Amino acid sequence: MFDFLRWNLLKLDAAPGTLIYAGEARDFAPSITHCAYDAKSLDEHRETSAGFAPDPARMNLLVVTGVHQPELIKELAANLDLPLLYTEDVLNTGQRPTLAWADQHTGFVVMRHLMVVDGQVVNEQVSMLWREGLVAVFLERESGLLDGVLERIRQGRGRIRKADATYLMAAVLDALVDSHTLALAAIGDLAQDLENRLTATLSDALLGELYELKRETILARNALMPERDIFKGLLRDDAEVPDDVLPYIQDTAGHHEQTLEGVVSLHDILKSMIDYQISLIGIRTNKVMQLLTVTATIFIPLTFIAGVYGMNFRHMPELGWRYGYHAVLGLMLAVGVGMLLYFKRKKYL
Repeated sequence: MFDFLRWNLLKLDAAPGTLIYAGEARDFAPSITHCAYDAKSLDEHRETSAGFAPDPARMNLLVVTGVHQPELIKELAANLDLPLLYTEDVLNTGQRPTLAWADQHTGFVVMRHLMVVDGQVVNEQVSMLWREGLVAVFLERESGLLDGVLERIRQGRGRIRKADATYLMAAVLDALVDSHTLALAAIGDLAQDLENRLTATLSDALLGELYELKRETILARNALMPERDIFKGLLRDDAEVPDDVLPYIQDTAGHHEQTLEGVVSLHDILKSMIDYQISLIGIRTNKVMQLLTVTATIFIPLTFIAGVYGMNFRHMPELGWRYGYHAVLGLMLAVGVGMLLYFKRKKYL
């Protein structure tokens, strides 16, 4: 749940700026996709090392998939002139979402990427640097996050091939927020399915699933909440975001706010579902206790009568009566039926 705390222990006593990978172990080789393009041409290829040079005459998009090899990230950061502390944040995959400016035209952002994989919510980090002529995106693993952006670049749709780095940055943020919306929809489907199964039957396993889903929703909410400040920072007057890009960021910020509200609402719904199931358990328990109480209450006078006539004293008048046994059984039956009718009239049963 709090893996970022465990990962931060890897950097215990290390100096600020120490480049140590703090994240989940990965078993694949990192890759770098490099797109150099303008309005008329596009060159896309996989870089085999971090020592390449971006094309200064065209727009460059770098998608780094896998940040678990510090030496590769260090070499690439040096090649791109990425500040040391930003490089440290790229390698620390438990970093809190944040926005920073190296200068007026160079921005750096860390955000979360929410996905639902095999019914489990996956929360990973996405780091992005942008400046004139360059946008570099760092992903923990291949997820298809930027497939739509890359496809628009390849096909030259819209204004993306003609726009600058700030517009491309806004397109990446939009893809991230869209992924959050898809994750929320998937979590909502899981919650709906779980609610249907709980309506049909109640079990400890289903309650455990409900609790797990609520926990994942809380973590998703905590991941998305700090990203509000990122959009607020980008929309500030001193953020150096061109006026023609501001509407796109405002639109993305609105979608993010809507998704965040959806996560908060889903959390409240799941909490209500848990409270409802606990109430049902309490009601069922009360019904059982009510039945047991009524049954015990009926048998109290019957036990008393049986106890009196089971003492077997020599001079008890009824012991010599021929019909005493039947009379006592009849009395006990009458008392039991009478009390049962009384309880039913009072709606205790």
